[in-house]
Amino acid sequence: RCVPCHAAAPTFAGLTVPPKGVVLDSPESILAQAQPTLVQLSTRVMPLGNLTQMTEDERAEVIAWLSDGAPH
Repeated sequence: RCVPCHAAAPTFAGLTVPPKGVVLDSPESILAQAQPTLVQLSTRVMPLGNLTQMTEDERAEVIAWLSDGAPH
């Protein structure tokens, strides 16, 4: 639900660069952005307007995963 916008080469219509330069398309980049991403998801700021239609179950799963250190 994040990568269409937050990739080095976004595929979401209208985007040519990732918003705010935040890239979440590799384990390393996810770990580097884990805390801000956790905040964005927990406060429901992201996905913006829920454009990617993240479900509540998906949101809870990603929040739990990030809270656990995003193991891979």
